Amino acid sequence: MPVDLPASSRSPWFEPRPAEHPALTGDERADAVVVGAGIAGLTTAALLTRAGMAVSVLEGSVIGRGTTGHTTAKITALQGVHLQQVEKAHGADAARRYTVAQLAALDFIAAEVEAQRIDCRFERRRAVTYTTDPGRAATVAAEGDAARRAGLAAVDTTDLDLPFPVAAGVVLPDQAQFDPLPYLRALAAEVAAAPGSHVHEQSRVTSVLSGGRRGVRTAAGRVEADHVIVATLLPITDQGGFFARCEPKRSYALTVSVDGALPDGMFLGADERTRTLRPVPRPDGGDPLLLVGGGGHVVGRKTPTMDEYVELLDWARTHFRVAAVHHRWSAHDLSPVDELPYVGPVWSPLGGPLVATGFAKWGMTNGTAAALALADRVLERPHGPAEEWAGLFDPARLSLQGAKTAVKLNAGVAGRMALDWARPGAASGVDGDPSTGGSRSGREGARPVGETVVDGRPCRLSLVCTHLGGVVQWNDAERSWDCPLHGSRFSADGSVQDGPAIRPLKRLDDGGT
Repeated sequence: MPVDLPASSRSPWFEPRPAEHPALTGDERADAVVVGAGIAGLTTAALLTRAGMAVSVLEGSVIGRGTTGHTTAKITALQGVHLQQVEKAHGADAARRYTVAQLAALDFIAAEVEAQRIDCRFERRRAVTYTTDPGRAATVAAEGDAARRAGLAAVDTTDLDLPFPVAAGVVLPDQAQFDPLPYLRALAAEVAAAPGSHVHEQSRVTSVLSGGRRGVRTAAGRVEADHVIVATLLPITDQGGFFARCEPKRSYALTVSVDGALPDGMFLGADERTRTLRPVPRPDGGDPLLLVGGGGHVVGRKTPTMDEYVELLDWARTHFRVAAVHHRWSAHDLSPVDELPYVGPVWSPLGGPLVATGFAKWGMTNGTAAALALADRVLERPHGPAEEWAGLFDPARLSLQGAKTAVKLNAGVAGRMALDWARPGAASGVDGDPSTGGSRSGREGARPVGETVVDGRPCRLSLVCTHLGGVVQWNDAERSWDCPLHGSRFSADGSVQDGPAIRPLKRLDDGGT
């Protein structure tokens, strides 16, 4: 029986919906303003309101539309083979402190779910790193060793009850998974109900103010605040140069219904083409779905993208009796050049904001740990909950590995920019027919331009990214324009989806030139 992919991209967590919180109109005054309503931003805001601060949260879209709403929603300190990479870059003590942060985040989320009785399908599950490749067995074994050095009760085993042979595996019990959207909404409701605090959706920040009048601006208003916290995917302020210190990655996932038993736990492969697995409970109590994820590429550097889903489905059908595909979606994450998140102050002579970014696909724990560290800093708690790891995540840190990786990363960015300006649109078109969901691209003089159809009407755009001038590429799977330089993403009509860009692509069919 043929199994078809869904026509549109949507995660099992995120349902398109109207905003629940009003957009910002006019000016506000707060003790702190948080930009971004993902897990890092909303957790930070909730912690600050609990300490008696008035907080305004500004979200450019609706809560959950960003990376938090498109995660695999695993909450674990065993993160593939990441811990040995942290240890290699920063030493064994840094890996131990990083692990403390992940476990503290897990404990925090579990306590919040219990205290607020959040119906988010929070479940304790074992986390598993595995490989099917004998040539990678030593790498998986090294992750077990690194985990134990960091204080984790990790066990080496190949007895994983998977429907394919395993060359090596590491198991960490008592980790967790959940549905992140009810969790986010509970935090947002708490912040909105706090005295003097507000949550604003559909309020995209266009500038961050420094100096004597700190705060942020949107197209419709301004929030002045003593503390500015930027918790967007990539900071929308270029202070700190995080766009040059992180690589934007896109990864893919499906949920499928399966005839037969599902794997018991949360699995992440360490093979060349990664595969992640976890059960997804259904809200109606029916048989759980199986999440199958993996693959991926640097944002904007692969066209077409639908074949990523086709490859995932082919793999799933090879190993499981797939009855139907229920969801397909992709996630946007940032990999820092030296394996650790950037959390804390951005240096500026006028006083920069606090930021949280670079979670390397582990945002449920790293975003929560970041929020604990940011709250400690704002509340001036030198011995607060994040004391042990806050300095580890300092954005001002230097490392030899990070410097080398940054040079390589930015050389690739420069080369890509030169190539795309020499051949603009070479990889943008998919089927050449905008009326069937594709795009058409080319030049008008020296300028790369593209055309799609939005709501039945042709939409012509400049394909020049409004961040630093890259040539955006058409993403056929998500119907978006993606920048291959620093990962800015734009909807088919040119509006901003993900930063660092803060301005839309220029429209050429409404009088723009």
